[in-house]
Amino acid sequence: MTLPRWPLINNLLVLIALSVLLAACSRVGLAYRNLDWLIPWRLDDYLSLNREQQAWLKPRLQTHLKWHCSSELPRYIDWLQRSEALLEQASPSASQLSEQFAELDGALKRISREITPTAIELLQGLNPRQVAELYAAMDEDNREDRQNFLEPSLATQISQRAKRMQQRLRPWLGRLNEAQQARIQEWAHTVREQNRLWLDNRLRWQTAFRAALDARRSADFPARLTRLLQERESLQDARYRAAYPRSRQALAELLSDLLENADSNQRERLITRLRDLRRDLAPLACATAPRVAAVASR
Repeated sequence: MTLPRWPLINNLLVLIALSVLLAACSRVGLAYRNLDWLIPWRLDDYLSLNREQQAWLKPRLQTHLKWHCSSELPRYIDWLQRSEALLEQASPSASQLSEQFAELDGALKRISREITPTAIELLQGLNPRQVAELYAAMDEDNREDRQNFLEPSLATQISQRAKRMQQRLRPWLGRLNEAQQARIQEWAHTVREQNRLWLDNRLRWQTAFRAALDARRSADFPARLTRLLQERESLQDARYRAAYPRSRQALAELLSDLLENADSNQRERLITRLRDLRRDLAPLACATAPRVAAVASR
């Protein structure tokens, strides 16, 4: 599954939540401890905040990280522990795996609610040059993604999708056997034009986002941005709304079948990596915020 790259503050939802929940990196604990500088660094890909904006953002970022560390991180650790127990079963069903995936949506929604007030105030304070810089970065993202994911023929898109999935699974399962590789090819064909639906949906969201940001001084801007961050489903067209659950179900069925065809070494590798990830994160759950470094100008 390809993760969308949303602009500015909204991008932090993926950065904070999915990087923790889905990371294949054994140094995820180190990454989490350094969110204080990773987040401003990621923001700088979209626009350059002036010193006043940086000083305003720093304590708010500290508050968000404190909330996430004390409130959300324990949920992730529990999620990982339950995932370990589920994957220790001989053949976890697609429905069981799908239920685990659904919890990721809940994590994103909670983070959306948490950061919405900060996003509203930050975006309201952008000057025209910063807005133009943000739009240019979004346009560049769109050009690159259309070139990489949409311009190739459908057959090439399917082939590349299967290759990406194999690459993402390798750190967790090791070398895939022939049955698993064949099942991934089947899955890649099943979702077919997922790339187009994903990119069209993102463009629809961005169009609404730009319209709201262009009217950021208006009285209804907070309500419009709140809807954009917290009610994304309301902006999806019927095709995407129908395709999303099918895509997630297809992914759950794929993983269920891959596990059914996994040998003992693959299962042991998977459980070990999940356990190590949980153990890396457990000491980071906190009652106080991680260190928040100054946002350096670039």
